[in-house]
Amino acid sequence: MKIAMILPSLANKGPILVARDLCIEYKKMGHECSVFYFDDIVEVELPCSSKRISFWRPIDWNAFDIVHSHMYRSDAYVFFHKPILRKCRTKFITTLHQHIAEQMPFDFPAAKASFVIHTWLLFLRRFDVLVTLSEYHKAYYQKCGLRNVEVIYNGRDVNCDTDIEDSDRQAIMNLKQKYWIIGGVAYITKRKGYAQLIDALKKLPRYALILVGDGPHLSELQQQARQNGVDGRCLWLGNRKEGGRYMKYFDVYALCSHTEGYPLAFIEAAAAKLPVVCSDIPVFKSIIPEECSCFFRLGNIDSLCDALVCADKRADVLSEKVYAYYLHYLVRGKMAENYMALYNRVLNTGSASVEKK
Repeated sequence: MKIAMILPSLANKGPILVARDLCIEYKKMGHECSVFYFDDIVEVELPCSSKRISFWRPIDWNAFDIVHSHMYRSDAYVFFHKPILRKCRTKFITTLHQHIAEQMPFDFPAAKASFVIHTWLLFLRRFDVLVTLSEYHKAYYQKCGLRNVEVIYNGRDVNCDTDIEDSDRQAIMNLKQKYWIIGGVAYITKRKGYAQLIDALKKLPRYALILVGDGPHLSELQQQARQNGVDGRCLWLGNRKEGGRYMKYFDVYALCSHTEGYPLAFIEAAAAKLPVVCSDIPVFKSIIPEECSCFFRLGNIDSLCDALVCADKRADVLSEKVYAYYLHYLVRGKMAENYMALYNRVLNTGSASVEKK
């Protein structure tokens, strides 16, 4: 099978890593992948051919059995260039990595967010199948009148033996000697909800916070930590490649998001047998079993503190349960098998229905 991936760039971000991991698995299966991208940002190494393209020039669709798009501009590219009048045997699939009505208002001013949401929903009507990351997201897109919406979980193979730089390890160990470590790995935006952890530290003197990542909300978090008098218990490591390497140094992983797609960091935490604390947003409730984590009420700092203490007390049990869940559902090969089953079904019937993951 010949598969084209359409991406906005090769930046080191979640959707790009998902596409990269699919290409790795497809190559193992004997399929041929080609990646096309728009922006001159190359931070991710691919196992297949890649080419930077102009948004305004179409590729030869008929050279591929499947075109798999990721993110807004890629979906727009398919919308404008997919043939209308002449026949095209190629099947077009997109993966929606977020709930766009929830996430866009965090990313853009109100007018731009509304424009992106409405145009994106229009673009999606030209695809044969839409893939979402949870039943919660699927329900939203179906309510928008979109057909052939399926659910496939993300998956990753995480090498927990790869270590981190000596300077980072020493800084972390200095904190671990005194405190129980709450960890986070992300592109740091307001949507991630980390401000709640800064407030929780005021009530939890035994705990410290380590954030791996950079982003537009980082400086506000640092200022908040200074104002709350907890900056001595916060370690800001900045942007690091392969953030999963840091998981084994944490005592709990915190997912405090206001809205989310399918957090790859949760998969990395699960692979590292790390207890997880999650905000009780619908998408987390739909993809993370309660026996594998401790949930808290979003925006309620006392509830967050209770969840962190609960994860501390139940660390051994949560560790084993979340790791078992990872092995069964969240490895990279499982994700690729589900997508390949979808591709075959679409090619054979023109529509698809994915079995329970």
